[in-house]
Amino acid sequence: MVEAPQAEIRSVTAVMFTAMVSREARVPQEEALEGELRAEHARLVRELLPRQGGREVKATEDGFLLAFDGGLPAVRFGVALQDALRCYNQNASAERQMALRIGVHVGPVVSHEGDLFGEGVNLAARIEALARPGTLYVSEAVMRQVDGHALPPALRFRRNALKGLRLPVEVFRIEPLEAPPRPRLLARVRSFLAPKRARG
Repeated sequence: MVEAPQAEIRSVTAVMFTAMVSREARVPQEEALEGELRAEHARLVRELLPRQGGREVKATEDGFLLAFDGGLPAVRFGVALQDALRCYNQNASAERQMALRIGVHVGPVVSHEGDLFGEGVNLAARIEALARPGTLYVSEAVMRQVDGHALPPALRFRRNALKGLRLPVEVFRIEPLEAPPRPRLLARVRSFLAPKRARG
């Protein structure tokens, strides 16, 4: 008996891409080390993911596509992952140092046969590509969900007209846990996120 194909499920989901910053692998020894670092990346992701209720959708060439019920658990996971990686690097030799880029967006997705497709996935991938190594970049939609919660200071990074979009998407960088408080910048972010009618 052949099972009927799984129906498409449409929802609004927090989508995250993680990507390990590539290292040059010109000799077999470097290729082997690259594989070991990818395995360490996977270990960190899979160890921390259940704590925030996240779901591993699939492994990509250099990282993971992950899904969360909302922007807040996604950001908390992303912050925890970058923090865990910094701890790992403090105890690793120079050749075993790693850096990750992480991008998060909350938007419409289509779930089909265990995979995710749609605008939310495409934007998360583009935001991850913008991220600097060692950082977590999120969209305005994510920032609206996490505003007011206990997180590291956030900075508005820049306004980007992401490729293929008619309207620009505001992208924010979540600073490391060690970053000192920046009240004036936080006030600017909160002002930006306030409803337009309240901005004067």
